Amino acid sequence: MLKENILANSYKAKRDDVDGFLEFFESYLDDLLHNLDEPLISSAKHVVLAGGKRIRPQLCFYCGSRKTANTKDLLKVSAIIELVHVATLVHDDLLDNAPIRRDSTTLHNVLGNHSAVLLGDALFSFALELATDFPTNRICKIVSKATRLTCSGEIRQTNAQRDFNLSLDKYYHFLQDKTGELFRASCQVGALLAGHSDEDINLVGDFGLQLGICYQIYDDLLDCFGEGQKSDKSLGSDFDSGKFTLPFILLLEELDAEQKSSISQMILAAETERAEVLSQISNLYLEHGIISKCMNEFSRNFDSINLLINSLSDPFLRENLQGFLSYFKNKLSNLSNLSISNFLAVHQ
Repeated sequence: MLKENILANSYKAKRDDVDGFLEFFESYLDDLLHNLDEPLISSAKHVVLAGGKRIRPQLCFYCGSRKTANTKDLLKVSAIIELVHVATLVHDDLLDNAPIRRDSTTLHNVLGNHSAVLLGDALFSFALELATDFPTNRICKIVSKATRLTCSGEIRQTNAQRDFNLSLDKYYHFLQDKTGELFRASCQVGALLAGHSDEDINLVGDFGLQLGICYQIYDDLLDCFGEGQKSDKSLGSDFDSGKFTLPFILLLEELDAEQKSSISQMILAAETERAEVLSQISNLYLEHGIISKCMNEFSRNFDSINLLINSLSDPFLRENLQGFLSYFKNKLSNLSNLSISNFLAVHQ
């Protein structure tokens, strides 16, 4: 019990440090955006300063806060990663035709599609420009690679729209690239700035990658089965845009050839009533216990994260990431609200 109390106090102290860092981060980000060209500033602020969980900056801090002298560099790399992330959101919202993001109208509905694409491109470019400010090119290389793979993952998932033969392995490959790589980069650049060993830099990268996969599974489950009124973004957009995520992929694995053919023809047929499709899929989700299967898949992936933390050689880094994971677990309470009935609600 004493050890648990010590750890709890340690995590609370670290949490207070993180909250202070994030407060500085918001101001730093606001100031940074004034370096953009004048036509871009107000639109960039609309999306970049709209809030959000700031998970990637938090990961930078947790992996890089061993040295108090590098706070300024941590702020900059956190901003670089966040700019890349926001740029992907601008493009994703346009591709998914999502009307809301973080309780605000999405940028393409404010500026139009053409300007939204260009602003996303400008944010990508600005992030990589900032990455060149560091004396080592290693940070720029990590961020550039993560940016490339993030875009590649999104392209592959887009090309796999309405692919009724999409495998679970391919789905995980999408998640690794489109979400996991930026989580990996966040951890690695933080650990690099803190002077951790190459072995630990690689391990925290693996931690970030696995965490990103779990986070995207979490996001996909909320998109499919979450409560719309409790979300700050549009739900149901993945299925509506033809992106098949974990629930539907697991369902397809449960169906025999005849059932699979029937449901695919129904989805693809232009004359099929939308309500009929949703009702059929909802019934199948219930019949095959898909939410339970999804939760098992999530738990299997989440369990592997602790193994990576315990492999770290630096006890300070190990404790930091245990603290982050403890905080992250609190965010998973939304999964207890998953319901088949929500699938119908968010799509109607």
